[in-house]
Amino acid sequence: MDKIAADNSRRLITIPMSHYCEKARWGMERLGLPYYEERHLQLFHYPRTFLVSSGPNVPVLMDAGKVITDSTKILQHLDQYAHSNNRLYPEQSALRKQVETWEDRFDEELGVDSRRWVYFHMLPHPVAALVTAGQGVPAYEKKLAPYGYGFLKWFISKLLSVNPDDVAAGVSRSRALIAETDAMLTDGRRYLLGDCFTAADLTLACMMSPYVLPRNYGIRLPTLDEVPVSMRNDIHYFQATLTGKYVLQLFDTERIRRNSAITNCVQEKGIGSRH
Repeated sequence: MDKIAADNSRRLITIPMSHYCEKARWGMERLGLPYYEERHLQLFHYPRTFLVSSGPNVPVLMDAGKVITDSTKILQHLDQYAHSNNRLYPEQSALRKQVETWEDRFDEELGVDSRRWVYFHMLPHPVAALVTAGQGVPAYEKKLAPYGYGFLKWFISKLLSVNPDDVAAGVSRSRALIAETDAMLTDGRRYLLGDCFTAADLTLACMMSPYVLPRNYGIRLPTLDEVPVSMRNDIHYFQATLTGKYVLQLFDTERIRRNSAITNCVQEKGIGSRH
């Protein structure tokens, strides 16, 4: 199981392929915080999360006696550990509001639709789906999953409205949202908002990751040649956008950094600043 260091005082419960879990994982690793990542397959995570947080959702962070559920709340919690010039949430109130607004849009729009899209295309391929989803999970989950795959597929499809009409509508919404961020990036700015990497950039990168298959994700994502053919036109489209290229760049430059390597910056300017 991947981890920075075995530290049972700080534990992150995840579904390894989840882009919401990647958001929390990126936040942890960006700060170089020691933690233990406890990975589970979809549905298998329910007993653990209900025991720890009284709910079904991941990621769940246990840190110094606190239990934090929801990727945004986890990032906000982690910001207390960041140096003032490396925070994901700017101190300037107007800029912070912009960051939080875009973060919420990426989570609730792009993240929901890209998740539904990837399940729609991957669920009909159980072997490939479980290879990706099962990285680092307990051995018993890997052994049991093929036997319960029919139920898992049915349950996820019902829970997340994984059907052709909703998937098609979701891809259209994603294209419209990415057109907005493309327009923002046309002026050559280094980051989406202000002069620093923020929670908006991190969230955009994670929520778009199913559409662009970045390197340096928290688990190994399949390559373009390994995904079902039905996914490839959409991946080509999103990879070719300004935002897609920006996201791939973020995974190559920001995802692998640690606190000591992050360039210091001063969060003064608002949306539209350029480098």
